[in-house]
Amino acid sequence: MDSVPRSNLEDYLAAFPDENQPFLSYYTFTKDRAVQVETFTRGQFLRLARQAAGSLIAHGCQPGDRVLHAMSRNHYADLAYRLGAVMVGTVPVTVNWQADGAERVLYKIAATEPSVLLTEEGFDPDILAACRAGHPAMPVAYIENLADSSELAEDQFAQDADAEHSRIIIFTSGTTGQPKGVRLPYRSYATNRATFEALLDIRPQDRFAAVVVNPLHHTNSTAITDWALRRPGSHLHLVERYSTPYWRILSDIAGQGYDRVVAPTVSRHFDFLAELREADRLPVSMNTLGPAMGRIDFLIGSAPVGPTTIHRLQEFAGRIPTVRFGSTETCLQVLGIPRQLGEAQRLACFERGWDHSWQGQPTCGYYIGRPTPPFTECRVVRSITRGEPGFLEDRQPGEPGYLITRGQNVMSGYVGNPAATAAALPQGWYTGLRDVAFRLRSPEDDAWDYYWMSRDSALLIRGGANYAYDQINRELADFLTTQYGFAPVSFDLAVVGLRLDSEHEDTCCVTLELKDGVAPATRDAIRCTFIETAGAAVSKGAKPDRLLLAPVLRNFKGAILVPELKKQFAESLRNGE
Repeated sequence: MDSVPRSNLEDYLAAFPDENQPFLSYYTFTKDRAVQVETFTRGQFLRLARQAAGSLIAHGCQPGDRVLHAMSRNHYADLAYRLGAVMVGTVPVTVNWQADGAERVLYKIAATEPSVLLTEEGFDPDILAACRAGHPAMPVAYIENLADSSELAEDQFAQDADAEHSRIIIFTSGTTGQPKGVRLPYRSYATNRATFEALLDIRPQDRFAAVVVNPLHHTNSTAITDWALRRPGSHLHLVERYSTPYWRILSDIAGQGYDRVVAPTVSRHFDFLAELREADRLPVSMNTLGPAMGRIDFLIGSAPVGPTTIHRLQEFAGRIPTVRFGSTETCLQVLGIPRQLGEAQRLACFERGWDHSWQGQPTCGYYIGRPTPPFTECRVVRSITRGEPGFLEDRQPGEPGYLITRGQNVMSGYVGNPAATAAALPQGWYTGLRDVAFRLRSPEDDAWDYYWMSRDSALLIRGGANYAYDQINRELADFLTTQYGFAPVSFDLAVVGLRLDSEHEDTCCVTLELKDGVAPATRDAIRCTFIETAGAAVSKGAKPDRLLLAPVLRNFKGAILVPELKKQFAESLRNGE
């Protein structure tokens, strides 16, 4: 091939030199949770992608058009259409099958104006009916018909060499307003690949496997699968959704002789694993699973990784996981724990954050790693709001502030929203993370380690001071384990601040979910004594004011759904609970 890329497609075609090499194994589950697997060689998958490209052309797509991917699970055809999109020059747009209702999908259609709706027979029929009614002229393509499509000829492949052109559009979660469509260009995904291979120390000759179970509509699985599509020698294991057999699948893959196995996960997965072990429902014994997990690089992100998850991985796998940090706008990856750090050094990094204080006050932080130069760069600043004192002014080492970043991984902008794009990218720095963090100099190698504290909206205000929800959660959870003897798996806890007793300060409202093994008498005792006993034992910032025994609402990643939790608590107060 020429040294100068002929098109954006060249990066992908260069990963498919040997058509007989295994590329994709796709795992589905029967009703009784038996695992079915379908494997495609690189040649077979490339033909599927050319059929997907042919399908897009047959449905009237042209370069630059957008295609809405409305799926109900992870599916290999979704990936084939994503590679086919590069061949045609179209731009996939994701639908969140876990959270998007008809109104949200119609909003995404209005924002992106797709030329085709790509779907499957298992997609929500009511949402599909609303799409057809609202946009009767928009063609609908079903992935079940992929095999009937003609392959696009090579001489019809898109000749696009502009790395700034959009590769995919992924919408933000919309937890603080309407979701925004994030335009991620080809250079973001090329940078993402380079960043991960540097962070994880993956050599060009390594036989590399990625095990993907997180939903493909998120930036996490989108970035990991695009990495696999670009890399010669990769073997992608795609699981249609999380289910108990996932742990047997992982165990089997770890024994297949790969040089490296990377499994993107969230902390919640290890909560599930602990619950399965506690209930004696593991699909494979820990005697088998534990050593297998020790051979896997667990790449954990999307929510803070605290002591419970760290200790579980040490117990289960005998190692500390690799934490990664980023967002949709940064094409997944900003910070991470370099693989070169040994186990003892990793643990020391975590412990420095847990034990950190600033100006005499406990300032707990969760280790999220280091930037990966030259691909990502980070700072901690006083303000991210134009016109405020300290705008983009660096904080001192150890002092909490706002985390900002820049690099070739960062988005090109928001769809149809130049004002929001400009606001998020002042002076070339992406300021939209809105995460409160601090940095510390590592005593071992003089590098900068970064620590996450909270989102700026997850703060409880009392006595003129701000207290991070996550720090209060940890302190109250520690109190429950010492005061009542609870095991960590027997409860879940989360606080929110509500303006109930003052227009200036928050009331600390605690939602406590007690699992089935907690006796009714203990529940009654908690209900009667928790507020008083905890108030006398914890710090001023963590003193609880109200208690609700109810489920703690979390998303699939394990992150607490703060707005929903506030609504649940407010509703219980209105009902006199």
